[in-house]
Amino acid sequence: MIEFGERRDTNATYGATLTALAKENSNIVVVEADLMKASGSAVFKVAFPERMFNVGIAEQDALSFSAGLAAMGKIPFVSGFACFMAQRACDQAMNSIAYNKYNVKVVGTYAGLTSEKNGGTHISVSDLAIYRAMPGFLVIDPGDANEFAAVLRFASEYDGPVYIRSNKGVFPTFLPEDSVFKPGKAIVLSDGADVGLITCGIATAEGVKATAMLNELGIGVRHIHMPTVKPLDTEELIRTAKQTRLLITVENHSVIGGLGGAVAEVLCAQFPAKLIRLGLQDHFGETATLGYMMHEYGIDADAIASSAEKAMNA
Repeated sequence: MIEFGERRDTNATYGATLTALAKENSNIVVVEADLMKASGSAVFKVAFPERMFNVGIAEQDALSFSAGLAAMGKIPFVSGFACFMAQRACDQAMNSIAYNKYNVKVVGTYAGLTSEKNGGTHISVSDLAIYRAMPGFLVIDPGDANEFAAVLRFASEYDGPVYIRSNKGVFPTFLPEDSVFKPGKAIVLSDGADVGLITCGIATAEGVKATAMLNELGIGVRHIHMPTVKPLDTEELIRTAKQTRLLITVENHSVIGGLGGAVAEVLCAQFPAKLIRLGLQDHFGETATLGYMMHEYGIDADAIASSAEKAMNA
């Protein structure tokens, strides 16, 4: 059984990790759209003021500018609200970064429902889908702050464009502090023969809780944490589909084009299986607390367990 560790703040992790990495690699720079406090990179500016670039509230400029820095041999980490980094700056991400295979690390902050009271327009429901569709981009939704730090280190050493989700808030950790991120590899958190539960991002912690609830009901759960939404760990996915009676995906994102969409694509082509996709069902978020919305949209522990139990008894 997975045990939760220390609760850690994602924003604080971002700033501290980038600052530490920058001490090791002089090519690492940070680009911001006037949201240093929101992303957590303010501490980087204190440590390396000459390597921090603020383009103002202009996400398109931030990505184009980052492409230019990458062309000059720098390793830019550029952050902004996930909705704007995917929607507003989509053209720049596609044509300036992806097309040229530039070594830019795009970090979408306040991802999904974690944007909370900023309102429906600021809740990113399509960023995973948008970046999944861009040739050459790796797409990652870390499960906790420890994995987020490991992903940032990996990205700093990987040569190519990466999109990383930063889920704003303080969340429990379930992976060790010295985690090493392996792209395209899922992590098996529990094993069982009834339900195959596949989660990413903040939905994974809820999946851990839901697994415990379902085990008490006598329902065995094979819980897979899938931080890399692209490329997907198809081998582990098919293994889980063969071992269980049904699959459930859970994500802090629309079920269209994100983790659920990616899993459906693989199953359709390689191993047809019953699949339930939990997430935002073709609608926007709203102005509300994270806890309220996660339950309302069916991605907290209670909702996951309820959906699994209902499906098993159908």
